[in-house]
Amino acid sequence: MNGTDEHRTSQDDDTLFSEASAWFFRLQAEDHTAAERAAFAAWLARGPAQARAWAEVRDLLGALEAPARAAHRVASPTASLKRPHAAPVRRALRSFATAALVLLLAGGALWRGPTLYQNAIADHATAAGQRLTLRLPDGSTADLNTDSALAVDFRGEERRVRLLRGEAWFQVSHDPAHPFVVDAGVGAARVLGTQFSVRRDDDRVTVTVGEGLVEVAAVESGGEFRWEDTVRVRPGESVETGPRGLSAPQAADPGIAFAWRHGQIVFRQQSLASVIDALNRQWPGRIVLLNEEAAERVVSGVFSLDRPASVFDALERGIGVRATRITPYLTLLR
Repeated sequence: MNGTDEHRTSQDDDTLFSEASAWFFRLQAEDHTAAERAAFAAWLARGPAQARAWAEVRDLLGALEAPARAAHRVASPTASLKRPHAAPVRRALRSFATAALVLLLAGGALWRGPTLYQNAIADHATAAGQRLTLRLPDGSTADLNTDSALAVDFRGEERRVRLLRGEAWFQVSHDPAHPFVVDAGVGAARVLGTQFSVRRDDDRVTVTVGEGLVEVAAVESGGEFRWEDTVRVRPGESVETGPRGLSAPQAADPGIAFAWRHGQIVFRQQSLASVIDALNRQWPGRIVLLNEEAAERVVSGVFSLDRPASVFDALERGIGVRATRITPYLTLLR
């Protein structure tokens, strides 16, 4: 099968799954009609592809009903003492499953306050799934990774940028009279001219060096950086700073750390749970793992960030999980 055929098959599968999902939720409605039931039966009888799509939707419901039953037992301790009618319970469970799907889909947008504020005060920002290359006032360049925000503050004798969120790679123009400082909240990097990246993850900052020498400082209690107590990071090394202060430099592979600049992501012996966290930072929407037993399965490989379907295909073949795409913004792994 060639690439065009694979793409067409993937599109057909997505379309059928969407149709099956629409039929499922319509048939749960109290006001669905006999004509609609007949139309559904005709759709289902079109062929095995429709039957497979319908089975996938039913399987997904089954996966979501398990936590629904658990929640029902916790919420109703006396439920086991009574035997409710089957139909109302099924409707309640299906309503729970429907709500779970909606919440999973919308969860990423429920709390966007910090992101909106960061974007408002940033000079440059990227959305999930977007990357941006920009030129700074001194001729240096910066590549912003997905879901990142950068504020530029060049004044006086210092070239300063603030990484408000996410990750950025810098190629800094050499200027001994004007140090280049990347302020990432709990940590900062200072250079004269080099290539390096800074990644900000909540209360942890990671600096990885490709060329040159970078000084990394941790923040003091008053919010200033301790430049008199820095760690020097050389090419092929990285250092972290966070609540426990600065770590010692460790070996790092720039080919892996900077792969996102070339539209790739690299995993070496990483757990599926950590892989999903990384992918959720790279793409809009959410990937949700329903199979807890698979969370620690080991993943290795080089994947294209522009081809999500190929990543899921590799996970299915490599570690035995199954990907179900609900919408372009929600994928379930089972």
